[in-house]
Amino acid sequence: MVSTDEPPTASSPRKRYTDSFDPAVGPVETIVDLVAEATGQSVFELPPIYDVTDPDALNALFSSPLEDGSNSQPQQFEFTFEGFRVHVTGDGQVTVVRPKHPAKITDPLE
Repeated sequence: MVSTDEPPTASSPRKRYTDSFDPAVGPVETIVDLVAEATGQSVFELPPIYDVTDPDALNALFSSPLEDGSNSQPQQFEFTFEGFRVHVTGDGQVTVVRPKHPAKITDPLE
């Protein structure tokens, strides 16, 4: 279920998109869906997420159960994708935020 902190208007688009992900699958699909919604593009129009982070590693990081068998992970991961700040938490949440003052976009590190 996607939630937001404020309703969108023509002059003020939504700034925060939040959804949960299935720990058995990982967060990458949810991230791509939320960024597509935030940008008004289809998931097929977005650049590959692997241009900014390793999707397999990201899914593995958040889909591995703890030693006690629970899925709640204490880790967090943040990165920028298509000008949005993406925040993933071990409790199964993804938040995509439109920054108030976007940072300068640079080429990814090689």
